[in-house]
Amino acid sequence: MPLSTLAASAVVAASAALSASLPAPVPVPLTEAQAPTFVVGEEWEFAFTNVLEPAKSHNYKQKVITVPAGKVGLEVDDGRSAPATLDASANLTNSSGGSYEPSDQRLQFPLAVGKSWSTSYVYKFGAWVAHCDRTTKVVSVERIQTPAGSFDAFKIEQVTSWSGNDQYGGHGTTRETDWYAPTVGRIAKMDFQDIPVKGPATTTHVELLRYVPAPH
Repeated sequence: MPLSTLAASAVVAASAALSASLPAPVPVPLTEAQAPTFVVGEEWEFAFTNVLEPAKSHNYKQKVITVPAGKVGLEVDDGRSAPATLDASANLTNSSGGSYEPSDQRLQFPLAVGKSWSTSYVYKFGAWVAHCDRTTKVVSVERIQTPAGSFDAFKIEQVTSWSGNDQYGGHGTTRETDWYAPTVGRIAKMDFQDIPVKGPATTTHVELLRYVPAPH
């Protein structure tokens, strides 16, 4: 056997032995998340569950169809919802025929454990107008399980006080816990409860069923 072949074999053997002796790589802990960068063609499928009114439970898909400056246009495929729009921080500005001004303010980047913020926004749906004051805190990083897989996610707790316009009246509080998963650029899991001063509380859950990255 030529010396060059023997030398090459020795290098390969040495490399294999070194690799076998090294410990497995340790995953880097999730400490901070920047705003996601959306790409046309990305798609998410979610399961929405309404505990109070199960007939309203359904699955829906969202797909990025445009990425104009500062906004993301989503095509919604569930047979019920109008197209949705996200801002650059993945916050809803339009969804299911309603609008949020300037957005629903759920996320504020960069995210890190201990960060907190307070924001206000207006929600409009037809003649209904609600003024909302939201307080938010990132409380931890958790490994969550969803039908779409396992994700390291920021656990975010939010409380919102809302007050409706005079025509319809009403006011109340919402409490929610969101799990934002940077690897999919969205809230992958949400537990939500709306508690009006009058009327029954509404409990809903949202969970990621599937994520499809944009085609290369």
